[in-house]
Amino acid sequence: MSRIVNLALVGAGNRGRGIFGQYALDMPHRARFTHVAEPDEAKRKQFMTQHNIPAAQAYADYHELFATDLTGLDGVVIATLEDLRAEPVLLAMKHGLAILVEKPLATTPEDFIRLYDAAVAYDGICIVCHQMRLSPCFSTLKEKASSGSYGEIVTIQHSENLAYDHMAHSFVRGLFNNDRLTPMLLAKSCHDMDFISYLVDRPALRVCSFGTLKHFTKENCPPGAPAFCLEGCPHAAQCPYDVAKLYFEPDTDPAYIRQMGVVTSKDQLRELLMKNRFGRCVYQTDNNVVDTQIVQIEFEGGVHVSFTMCGHNGVERRMTKISMTRGELVYDGGNPGVVTAHRYAPIKCTATFREDISGTHAGGDRAIMENFIDAIVTGDTSQLKTPIKKSLEGHLLVFAAEVSRREGRIVDVREYERQVREAANAAAPAERRQ
Repeated sequence: MSRIVNLALVGAGNRGRGIFGQYALDMPHRARFTHVAEPDEAKRKQFMTQHNIPAAQAYADYHELFATDLTGLDGVVIATLEDLRAEPVLLAMKHGLAILVEKPLATTPEDFIRLYDAAVAYDGICIVCHQMRLSPCFSTLKEKASSGSYGEIVTIQHSENLAYDHMAHSFVRGLFNNDRLTPMLLAKSCHDMDFISYLVDRPALRVCSFGTLKHFTKENCPPGAPAFCLEGCPHAAQCPYDVAKLYFEPDTDPAYIRQMGVVTSKDQLRELLMKNRFGRCVYQTDNNVVDTQIVQIEFEGGVHVSFTMCGHNGVERRMTKISMTRGELVYDGGNPGVVTAHRYAPIKCTATFREDISGTHAGGDRAIMENFIDAIVTGDTSQLKTPIKKSLEGHLLVFAAEVSRREGRIVDVREYERQVREAANAAAPAERRQ
């Protein structure tokens, strides 16, 4: 019998409020948020109001949440900033709660390994928000690639084509523009590294990567451009990154606005953009994240993968081509919802699969919440698509590829894992090593 699942939210920011919180509002017969922990008072109060959470169950600090009696709480959704996820996950484990945590799990390989090892020993539900595994088209790619009908995987060509406005908002002006804290592969393409590992389903052996910040630099700033767009830029009409074009249009991504806090009017938005980070000229920020990067990976069994990320595209989409010994599978996000399968043995034929990709992350956000809720209600964890215990390879690839990019060398992934584990163990308190 179905029941309503009681959840706590840690981090009521863009995704906490706009994705996970919205799921409970849309599906009140499936889930409700009864507790929230969020340091920003405006965000916390808005979430409390939306979900009818009493003041006694709303906290500025997640430590206060986990210090209270959580009887009746089924699970927790952790959507804090990237470098603040490990501790609430460990605290939730101590309470025996079901856990859904945003990706990436950590911003350093040592913190990731410590969290991963703790999760492997955890008996409860703990899943990572790798939506690509559950997005309908990518689920179809995985299903067909694993079916045996098209032979074995030989090569994968995969690209993440980031739209120019998303690049400017998140990785030039925004919260993910610090290469040392959240490099591009970690902040954005962690999804892709995870899905590639999920597709191949073999250990990665070697990786190399090249990337650079090509365009969004002070050297490319047009003469006379002010520090903030709304100060009156003489190049506004020709600049695709002018804030009037990105934040005041009917089709502006609401996630962009949520990242600025609780915004209730266009006038308030204008005032914010006169002084906040999202109002700055893209050529005069403190960003140092790459806007183009490639990754080459060799997996066990001679499977080779090429991944490209570029932040200069008119249409945001992912593209995947899987070359196999009896056929190939193709998904082009420019033709949304369509997966094409070409088979040349034992007979030559082509099949087209059409999927419903409505919703955020092409349907993946709704699907991952459904997967999480179903596991809590039924107690059946065998159908979980993104358990933390299967997050090792994708995260390792991110960190190893970043070593390659920065140091200009090919990285042995298994040797890199050994070194990271040694460093993680050395940094752990003595009582944890005994």
